[in-house]
Amino acid sequence: MTLPHSCHIFMFPFQWTIDTMAQERFGEQISFRNIKSSKALQNWERVYKPNSEEDKVTLYNEKNYFYDFVHDALYDNGKNDNTNIVRHYERIEPRRNAVHYIVKNASKVYKLDVKSITLNLYSTGVGVLSFTLNNYAYDELEDILNINQFGRRVYPPYYKSKELDNPFSELPKLIKIDGLNGCYEEDFQSYGPDDTNKPAAFLQKMVHEVAANISVKSVIDDRMYCMSWYKNNDLVCKLCDDANNDYKHSEEWYKYVFVDWSSCTCQDNEMLESLIKDATYARWRKWHSLYGISRYSFVMLTNAGESESYLYDNFESMYVRMAELILVQKASVLRFSAEVTNISSMEDNLKGASMTERMRSLYKEYIRFINQIHFRESSAQDQAIELYNMLYNTANLKEQVEKLDNEIEELYHYVSLVEDKQNSKMMSHLTFIATLFVPATFVAGVFGMNNDIGDYLNYCFGNIYNSLIFQLGLVFVSLFVLLVWYLKKKK
Repeated sequence: MTLPHSCHIFMFPFQWTIDTMAQERFGEQISFRNIKSSKALQNWERVYKPNSEEDKVTLYNEKNYFYDFVHDALYDNGKNDNTNIVRHYERIEPRRNAVHYIVKNASKVYKLDVKSITLNLYSTGVGVLSFTLNNYAYDELEDILNINQFGRRVYPPYYKSKELDNPFSELPKLIKIDGLNGCYEEDFQSYGPDDTNKPAAFLQKMVHEVAANISVKSVIDDRMYCMSWYKNNDLVCKLCDDANNDYKHSEEWYKYVFVDWSSCTCQDNEMLESLIKDATYARWRKWHSLYGISRYSFVMLTNAGESESYLYDNFESMYVRMAELILVQKASVLRFSAEVTNISSMEDNLKGASMTERMRSLYKEYIRFINQIHFRESSAQDQAIELYNMLYNTANLKEQVEKLDNEIEELYHYVSLVEDKQNSKMMSHLTFIATLFVPATFVAGVFGMNNDIGDYLNYCFGNIYNSLIFQLGLVFVSLFVLLVWYLKKKK
């Protein structure tokens, strides 16, 4: 098999909510059973078994790489019950026909081969839409940087007047996918000041083909997460030079890791070296392989040789699974945090589930997330542990999970106070109602027929006292007097 010059995997992590269930319990908002697909689902296939011998080998290697308890968070088990954490869908056309991902910037058009398009929906209310692209035509670093810069755009990072010559200099002129059933493209020209955080049309369209009734919100920012494998003998030899360790202060390596495309955005030498040091995994430097991890990228630079096929296979399989797991954890934490905000701002007169019901549902789903998706370690292999730790720490997940723990605990106390207040109010009403009947009981007892007072009144008033109307009148008069006293006391 002829390997490409580079492989680019753009991953769009997002939060999703079922549109009609925004006021329902959290478990209902993110339940797979409430998702409705569109007619275009025929272009997708839910996959939970290997489609080929090559897929079987890849799956075998991946599952051996990760702990058993991580598998359910990485792979669709094919079930439709509560044990199903992820549902995995694949676009059918790339397996059958030539499909191309086209990126056009101001000076050049890049045409990449689409190896796969996948969509994973997770039971925590998040998802990841991924494009695996192979580049057989462009081998210069400038081209690789341009592909990574322009090919992963989700929406304009800022807005300028369209009267300017180039209102969106950070954006491509066009992103288009050729070879699919339907039109999938975005030129970003329709965006206006009101389109805040609106994902590109082709991204929304693909997600809604599988889940038509969900709203989609981007997780990281205006770009997709970028994974890139690149072989370049001259560059990797230069950066991995034993004498100078040139990668530590290389603007080229910095731009590749941090997805810069024109000038280097770090213009301080000490800071540049510090950022590169923190972002570089150099275990295999003497074998001419460098890994780079930033908040929105996972890249690998290597040379052409006997091991390139092995490194390429590992990169687009195990490393992709690892990076996606981190993205899902980060997106899930943000999704839970958003629900905490929604519950804490609820009004008593809203329709749907009560604050207490939503709190209990949120806590149940959060416990499931902690036990089944949030892992501090995913593999027993040294390299996997080290890379996973870099990804985990770069995403700042430890601090975010701890913060979410505190948010949920504070929300629990708040909901408990609200619930106690409601119970106290209800008990107050019940006590008042019971109090109202005290004088009625007293009057009925004092003026009843079976005592001396009753006999005296019967003698004085005769049949009038014996009438039901007279006795009920006494009861209601006493109730009215007590009610007037209570209302005056409240004022």
